[in-house]
Amino acid sequence: MYQKYHDALLSLINTKTTARAQKYFGELENPQEGNFAKGSLPIVYIDFVEDDTSKANTIDIVFSLYIVHISYSKNTTLRENSNNEIHDLLKDIYKNLAFKSVEGSQPIEMKRLQKIYDATAAGGYLSVYKKDISITIKNPIITGEI
Repeated sequence: MYQKYHDALLSLINTKTTARAQKYFGELENPQEGNFAKGSLPIVYIDFVEDDTSKANTIDIVFSLYIVHISYSKNTTLRENSNNEIHDLLKDIYKNLAFKSVEGSQPIEMKRLQKIYDATAAGGYLSVYKKDISITIKNPIITGEI
């Protein structure tokens, strides 16, 4: 049930923003290792986090977006450019996801943005932001989809 919304978010980010998106499989568990391909950054990892089935007619599905960028240079100007790139990407994500509907859902609700990592790691200066989003769908049991 959640797969189609996960895939829809991947497609939306990959086609409407400047970043590449992929499913999250624990790549940030140990950020010091930095298993990131230099040419793939910035990247957005999408992780299904939870659902809320407390309402009878709808289900709220929560995803976390991990926005990752790294500067491999000690040059202050290049590091600042990298920082500007991630801020531009955050704006791009907001512009292309906020209040959009995916797979017949209610408009995407943008939740909290938080910088969760900002340090020297993986041979560079790594920044990771976490953006939570919520998608409200009709309860598929009531609609007869499952």
